Amino acid sequence: MILVLILAAIAPVARMTQVAAQTNAPAAARESVLAERRLAAGYLRTLNGDLAALALERLAKALQGSPHAALATDAVAAIDAGDLPRAAELVEQLGERLAADRRMAGTRIFTDCIREASTAYRALDVFRVQRPDLSAPATRTAVADAARASDAAFARCESEAPAAVRADPDFRRLIDGARASLGKVPQAATASDGDLLHRLLIELRSFEQLLLFRFG
Repeated sequence: MILVLILAAIAPVARMTQVAAQTNAPAAARESVLAERRLAAGYLRTLNGDLAALALERLAKALQGSPHAALATDAVAAIDAGDLPRAAELVEQLGERLAADRRMAGTRIFTDCIREASTAYRALDVFRVQRPDLSAPATRTAVADAARASDAAFARCESEAPAAVRADPDFRRLIDGARASLGKVPQAATASDGDLLHRLLIELRSFEQLLLFRFG
C-alpha cells in the first residue's frame, strides 16, 4: 500500500509550485534542482534505477559548477554498479547539503520546513519501531509530548506552504491526515491502548514519508 502511495506521489512532483521555482534562484533553492533530486530519490525507493539515473543525469547537469554535482554523478555510478542503497544514500546526502547551503545563505523555502518536520517526527516514530510500555505514566507523557511537538511542526509547514501548495489536493490529504492522526495519539497513550497507538503510528509514518518524498 505504501509503495502504491509513493508511486502516486512521484508522478505529479513536477507540478509543485514554490517561490524557489524561478530560474535565477541559487541552485540550492531552485525548484528544478529540488524536483529532480526528489524524483531520483523516489525512483530509488521503488528500486527503479534506470529512471533514477536519468533524473540524476539531469540533476548533475543542472548543478554543473556546483561542488555538489559530484554527488549526483557518484549516485549514477552507484546505480551502474548495481548498488541502489548507496545511490539512495548519496541522493539523501545531496538533499542535506543543499539544505545546509540554504541555511548558510539565510534562505528558507517550504522544502526546509518539511525536512524539519520530518526530523521532529523521529522522536515519535521511535514508538512505532519499538512499542512503548504504556503502563508507565512517564512513557504515556513522552508519547503525548512527542505527538504534540510533531503536530506543531506540521502546523508550521501548513502555514508556511505557498498558496498553490496549500490548495493542492495531495498536500491537503497528507497534511490533514497527518494532523488528524497526531491528534488521536495522546488519547491512545492516555488510554494505554497500545494497538490503537501502533496503528496510528504506522499511518503517520506513511503520511510523514509521503510529505518528505513529495515536498522535502
